[in-house]
Amino acid sequence: MKRSSKIAVSLLVFIGILAVALLILNNFLEGKIKKSLEEKLTRANTSFEKVDVKLLDRSAEVIDAHVELRNKNFKVDTIVLNDIGIWKYLTTKNIVVGELQISNPVVKITQNKSESKDPGKDKSSGGLQEQILIKKVRVNGGSFQMFENDTASAMLFASLQKLQLNEVRIDSASLKEKVPFEYQLKHLEVDSLYFDLSEQQELVLEQLLVRDLDLQINGFKVLPKYSKAGHQQTIEVEKDWYDLVIDSISMQDFGWSVQNDSLKFENSLTHINGVNFEVYRNKLKPDDTTFKPLYSRAIRKLPFLINIDSIEISDAYIKYEERIQADRPPGMVEFANLNVSVQNITNMGLGRDDFPKTRVTANTDFMKGAPLSIDWQFDISDRNDAFQLSGQMGRLQASQMNKFTEAGLNLHISGDILEMYFNFYGDNTSAKGDMKLEYNDFKVEVLQKDGENKNKVISALANLIVRNKAVKGEQSYKEIKAQRDQTKSFWNYFWLMIKNGAFKSFI
Repeated sequence: MKRSSKIAVSLLVFIGILAVALLILNNFLEGKIKKSLEEKLTRANTSFEKVDVKLLDRSAEVIDAHVELRNKNFKVDTIVLNDIGIWKYLTTKNIVVGELQISNPVVKITQNKSESKDPGKDKSSGGLQEQILIKKVRVNGGSFQMFENDTASAMLFASLQKLQLNEVRIDSASLKEKVPFEYQLKHLEVDSLYFDLSEQQELVLEQLLVRDLDLQINGFKVLPKYSKAGHQQTIEVEKDWYDLVIDSISMQDFGWSVQNDSLKFENSLTHINGVNFEVYRNKLKPDDTTFKPLYSRAIRKLPFLINIDSIEISDAYIKYEERIQADRPPGMVEFANLNVSVQNITNMGLGRDDFPKTRVTANTDFMKGAPLSIDWQFDISDRNDAFQLSGQMGRLQASQMNKFTEAGLNLHISGDILEMYFNFYGDNTSAKGDMKLEYNDFKVEVLQKDGENKNKVISALANLIVRNKAVKGEQSYKEIKAQRDQTKSFWNYFWLMIKNGAFKSFI
């Protein structure tokens, strides 16, 4: 046999032996890795139909997995791991995975489910020896549900379209945190979300999108569970019925984290567009006499940290109705074409010298007719909750206010309010300032108990007291003082100042 032939035969034999050896080694390692995965899944109380490992492809697949841990239930069609760091695992026992794909997970959590096991003896709660790095996690489809107990309907439901997390890290230290792993959120898409807010209200989102640091919500709704009449049967004291619908909310540079066991939320700009907000209050119910904080205190005392540079609200409409007398329809005020800008909402670094003031500017059409602008400033770090509120209103036909005054004050008014200017300073206990009201041909009719017919005698006396004309050059600023009822809201405080100023102007 020629030398070249011998070399060729020897090479073929060597390749054959190597191929057989690699095949045996591949089968051995695949079996070892498969056994390790099966053991870890079993230790984690996970049942499954099949585990498949392909060493040459550096991939593994778990089919029809089901995990049940006390109050948590997790089902998934398939879990696929790609680009597994085989050598890293064999030499260090640490797990590195290039990509984890999860298809159609169904996650159910029951909050108050009784624990049949001693948590300290739970096999899945032992310390994690390995470090786990998953470079990319992709979830397609699925849902998340949360229940108050075994028999209740879902208090939270989210239908998931897509989720991508990058650089997911898990170790024994991370498992002790509220969020048991580190991650970077790259993409999230939820096509519907429901949350049971309270006995009276529910929250619905039609779509939630997160791309890197930008968040978009479409179809944000806080809906009443009952009609206005039905709502009254669920409350013992005054409590607003409200219906809020927002077309879209977008946040730029949105981020959240945990700081000293407190959640922290930050973003540079929030834009809220297309708002319809209807509020109804039945004043025939007993007063809610609990303390009502001003906005500065409410933000300061939030159970989480917040830092928002600015909020822009555009194309908003607000209607407030108040039933004061049982035999009459509720009084109503409304604000159309409302646009609001808010700067510096934060409860972080309250002790620093350069803590920024919060400023709110707003423009709207009051009662759909009178242009109204407001400039409102307060300091969240100020324990006295000091604020300044100034503004002006243009021409308003007094009759437009009859939607409120007839039902609430038993008054029918006519004439024109030409202009109104106000500037108030206050804090949590009292306020003062000045106000100027210019009006023309102002008349008052006091109504009888039926709310329809005029009480001629009292109306005549009222018009003797009320000056019916105060035009530019004839009216001066009136000094206003008001004591705050701390069981009432900020807006009741503001209305008290306006009302005091109006009485001083008319009489």
